[in-house]
Amino acid sequence: MPLPPKWSLGYHQSRYSYKSEKEVRELVETFKAKRVPLDAIYLDIHYMDEYRVFTFDSNRFPNPKKLIEELRKDGIRVVPIVDPGVKAGENYPIYREETNESHFCKYSKGDVYHGDVWPGRSAFPDFTNEKTRRWWGKQHKFYTDLGIEGVWNDMNEPSVFNETKTMDLAVIHENNGQPKTHGELHNIYGMMMGATTHEGLKDELANKRPFVLIRAGYAGIQRYATVWTGDNRSFWEHLQMALPMCMNLELSGVAFCGPDVGGFANDSNGELLTRWTQVGLFTPYFRNHSVLNSIHQELWSFGTRYEEMIKRYIEERYVWLPYLYNVFKEASRTGMPVMRPLLLEFPYDEQTVNIYDQFMVGEDVLVAPILTPSTNHRVVYLPEGTWIDYWTDQKRVGGKYHLVYADIDTLPIFIKEGAIIPLTAPKASTNEKDKQLFIHLYPQANESKSYTLYEDDGLSLNHETGACFECDIHMEASADQLTITTHEKINGYSPDWEERIFIIHGAIKEENIRLNDKMQFVSRILIKDNAHDS
Repeated sequence: MPLPPKWSLGYHQSRYSYKSEKEVRELVETFKAKRVPLDAIYLDIHYMDEYRVFTFDSNRFPNPKKLIEELRKDGIRVVPIVDPGVKAGENYPIYREETNESHFCKYSKGDVYHGDVWPGRSAFPDFTNEKTRRWWGKQHKFYTDLGIEGVWNDMNEPSVFNETKTMDLAVIHENNGQPKTHGELHNIYGMMMGATTHEGLKDELANKRPFVLIRAGYAGIQRYATVWTGDNRSFWEHLQMALPMCMNLELSGVAFCGPDVGGFANDSNGELLTRWTQVGLFTPYFRNHSVLNSIHQELWSFGTRYEEMIKRYIEERYVWLPYLYNVFKEASRTGMPVMRPLLLEFPYDEQTVNIYDQFMVGEDVLVAPILTPSTNHRVVYLPEGTWIDYWTDQKRVGGKYHLVYADIDTLPIFIKEGAIIPLTAPKASTNEKDKQLFIHLYPQANESKSYTLYEDDGLSLNHETGACFECDIHMEASADQLTITTHEKINGYSPDWEERIFIIHGAIKEENIRLNDKMQFVSRILIKDNAHDS
């Protein structure tokens, strides 16, 4: 998996649809007025001229370039939807060019296959043809010239409005000179579209990292796109399903995935959206999305009480971004999941095998969300070791089940003793620099722990040639003494943190802390000791 742009890890807001420039601007102004972090807004099919891909409706969006540029100044990206169905019609250049160049899927006798989708009668690019992939990829210049850096591929199974819900299985794909039927290649169609979009954006964006969101894929899709779990519903059962769906995708190699927060279809409500947003804090992909004619589910839609709680967890996402980005770096380097089932980290603990309503983020953070309505407690299994409540610093003994209380404003989060967790302060978007870096140390007596903090510019491809910052952090604890050692490695990139604050969780006296910090990475040390055991 390529390391994604940092902005794709922020909070994203979507709806089917924000239908006009006016509506988008009003949405952004509300986010700004309420001081809610935001990194991306999505445009569903209504932004297009009669649902033609690579177009904007000039009545709804009279000046998309200006809109996108102005939102970009506020740190907000625009991500438009692009489906594979190309509206038939000789007055539409994309259709005319594809027909003339034989880029569309055809029957064995050469007739172009047409199916009904949002634009009406449509043809479909043959993404198994290298020539077609190059041609379709270049069309994304239309978007990148407007300042767009990410694209949302939907309906790419491909979905067709007919009895079978997809393309005729007898359609022939060119397959680079080895023709095969759609029945044989159906499962790779979506992935090939994702690969085409990824490569097209990458070429047009020069040295910037592309972002592609996709619905349909196949083994290996993580090389090209982020996967969301499709059109769910605003049901508690669908919130519950989201966890095993994501964890199974993660185990299949798709580390960058997530559900539609709040549920796509049907009407959400304040309690459900709050609990779902709490889960979204730690799902790799974090987007609120809802369907046409449903109740709006922006965070302010259900009253001030819920708005304040939801805002807090959106802000918390940005607090956790340094840790999450380092877990994404590990996923990019090794393929390890970001959101992990407990059985992956604790394979010899039989209790973890059937736990699907808790998950790990990286190797040191355990999350146990509330997934049922009108509930303020749940049973949480903590594997062997000592676990520390993120909110209170309360210690809990592992290897057993605990009854944990969590009112509507609380997401149960537990840190494994011995962990090193980099966090930061909330901010309006990833466009803002982190002024402070907080390195939280949870020392375990008579144990040591090493952690490599990774950072790069978050936008360019320079990291692929080694441009990054790394700091090796090592802590070694005895019963009453803690030794911290740091070693910086600057390789063509240096973060501009103003302060790097080490926060030590535990009963240790300042005079018993030894610091080996030759390059003065540590600005200051704080001790937080309000722990009690249970």
